[in-house]
Amino acid sequence: MSEKITAENLDQVIRKNKEISADIEQCRQLVFTQFNRMQVSSPPQLAIQLLRTYGLIQMPVNNPYFGGAIYVKEGRRIPFINTALPRANQYFAEWHELYHLLFDTVSFDHLIEPENTMEERKAEYFASRMLLGNLMSYFSELPEDMDFRSKVYNCMAVFQTPYKAVLIALYETAAQTENNALMDKVKTYFDNVHPDMSECFAELGLDNTLVLPSYVVDVSSLQSRIKECEQERPDISYHKDNEHFLERVMKEIKLVAGESYV
Repeated sequence: MSEKITAENLDQVIRKNKEISADIEQCRQLVFTQFNRMQVSSPPQLAIQLLRTYGLIQMPVNNPYFGGAIYVKEGRRIPFINTALPRANQYFAEWHELYHLLFDTVSFDHLIEPENTMEERKAEYFASRMLLGNLMSYFSELPEDMDFRSKVYNCMAVFQTPYKAVLIALYETAAQTENNALMDKVKTYFDNVHPDMSECFAELGLDNTLVLPSYVVDVSSLQSRIKECEQERPDISYHKDNEHFLERVMKEIKLVAGESYV
């Protein structure tokens, strides 16, 4: 979870990104060289594969501001993704949480809260860099007569990313190249989100499932880790408590999310 970004604080966000860009690029390269041994080409699929090794929990929670978190309990770090959000937001949240799991060394004495910390900004920027690739090249090649919002939707579809993530990345590149016209355009549309993005995607011939929730319920990754632990050490009596542990995890995630399950 991270700070709320609006058109008013875009420039502040870009300044922070500039401060951390070298560190985040190093993290991005490490993902490809150390954590992608199977050479998975799809960033969303790679994120899921990596999260599952930590016992990923996926479940819909009725809180639009709760994308995901790392649940820390008894020495375990368990990622949680809210599947009541649009799939694009889920993909972004997956990489956000992976930053915390792979590179964050300061946040694990508690559940990560939505505070405006530099680690949260790093996680957001890392997710953007992992998903968006060479966004500006694609954006620039879209037809000149296509309206700006439609161009953004096409970028979302190609890079599997949320609306504001695309706009932030465009704004950042525009600022670097002093493209004031594009910067103004981004600010004009940034807080002006269409109420039915799914309909807009359908009208453009784009796959609108990207902007719809998946409502997936999946705790199989954590259950698999528990079973592996039981098989490795069948002599340990506390394994019988693992199901209760899972139940406690789910209840506390619900409490932190602040809403009931969908």
